Amino acid sequence: MKEQFDVDVVDAEKNGLALSDSSISPIVKDWDDKEEKKLKFKLDTILIPILGFAFFALQIDRGNISAALTSTITEDLNITTNQINVGTQLLSAGIVISEIPSNVILQRVGPQRWLSAQLFAWGLVATFQSFIQSYPAYLVTRFLLGLLEGGFIPGALYYLSTWYKKEETSLRVTLFFFGQMFSGATSSLISAGLLTLSGKRGLAGWRWIFLVEGVITLFIGIVFILFVPPKAGDGRPLISSVTGRWSYLTPRESHIATSRVLLDDPKKSAGHIKITGRDIWTTVRQPRIIQHFFITLVAMSGFQGLTQYTPSMIKSFGFSAVRANALASVPVYCGMLWVLILSYLSDKLNHRGPFVLIAITWNVISYACLRTTPATSGQWHRYGVIAAANVSYASMHVLNIGWLSVYCKTPQERSVAMALVVMAANCAGISGSQIFRTEDKPLYLHGLTAICALAAASWVLALALNLQSYFTHRRGAKGLSASRSS
Repeated sequence: MKEQFDVDVVDAEKNGLALSDSSISPIVKDWDDKEEKKLKFKLDTILIPILGFAFFALQIDRGNISAALTSTITEDLNITTNQINVGTQLLSAGIVISEIPSNVILQRVGPQRWLSAQLFAWGLVATFQSFIQSYPAYLVTRFLLGLLEGGFIPGALYYLSTWYKKEETSLRVTLFFFGQMFSGATSSLISAGLLTLSGKRGLAGWRWIFLVEGVITLFIGIVFILFVPPKAGDGRPLISSVTGRWSYLTPRESHIATSRVLLDDPKKSAGHIKITGRDIWTTVRQPRIIQHFFITLVAMSGFQGLTQYTPSMIKSFGFSAVRANALASVPVYCGMLWVLILSYLSDKLNHRGPFVLIAITWNVISYACLRTTPATSGQWHRYGVIAAANVSYASMHVLNIGWLSVYCKTPQERSVAMALVVMAANCAGISGSQIFRTEDKPLYLHGLTAICALAAASWVLALALNLQSYFTHRRGAKGLSASRSS
């Protein structure tokens, strides 16, 4: 019996596209759900691991300073932790400066070329950090690292969005951020092992951390360059031109991959887009995007401060530097399960805002518990509380990005909006880096008070945006009902 297909035709005019444009033709759905499901599984097994490993490399080079702090970096460079914080601020500042320019370049040259160049360039800087001998050199390398990393996350998110429909985006964004979370956890284990090499070949433990983890990034960069597909619907990676022309996708799968996203959002037919100053200004001044920006900025300021000093705080409980870094990885692995559950439910229920609020609520409660835990408590009790405070990790940031992406109307707006919300996270790195001060250790009572206040403020902001979204949706539903009845 002949297989029947649902036939859907996109009305281009309804989606803001001119029918007079000869490059636009109606798209017909000539495949069934089984074929599409099989294709999505294939895309997930190709794109998510490649992009996730790239994110792993980014986070391992950005976050390994927390492990270095448990080594002798301050003694070797004759600096304080406050001066280390300045380097972290410069890294975040470099990212903020290059975030939007990087995305403008990406749209001109294409994601495959630009993301590959970024990954390899910051890998070189990360590797040569191991040879710095002075405080100015430390500051320069951290700033360069930020400049070269800026734009990678929103660029990768934009590239990912070209392969998936809007309703599929939230879960895939979470899976992409698993690269960061897996890096945050695993790099602590790697660093714990590398610290045992301290003194070998005349290198301190923190130099081994920068050297080996930088080389790991360069290796991942080579793999990324060779295996990432060039664009949506084109499954031919660079390595296929060397080993004989082949593709991840069959011609039929390429057709479905391209057509299904255009049925969902015809504006993606533009391919590489040109982002103008007007696009940036139009996006920046939208109240909703500003609200998402500040939710991330406030919530992540507390998170950034805590996560940088978590291994040091665990060490102050009486654990060795190696054991402290290993223990710091445990809550992040737990956090991967936490954010996966929240993302799955948000996609399943098609409501994202409430789950952002749930993630921030965890922060509010766990930070308050951490602040009020007596210093006389046993080391394992204190470790359990700080582990709980780190379980939520960056879950609110991941969910907030998925929430924001649903409301973006054009590819230009989506690209700029993603850059802005990631900029907010890195602005949080600038402010959050100075929360835990040298004079406040080892209890960091002032720092813990500050992150509690920031978590509470971000909860209020998230609640306000949830209520606004609810009433806006309700008014829209009433208007639609009234128009139908008339």
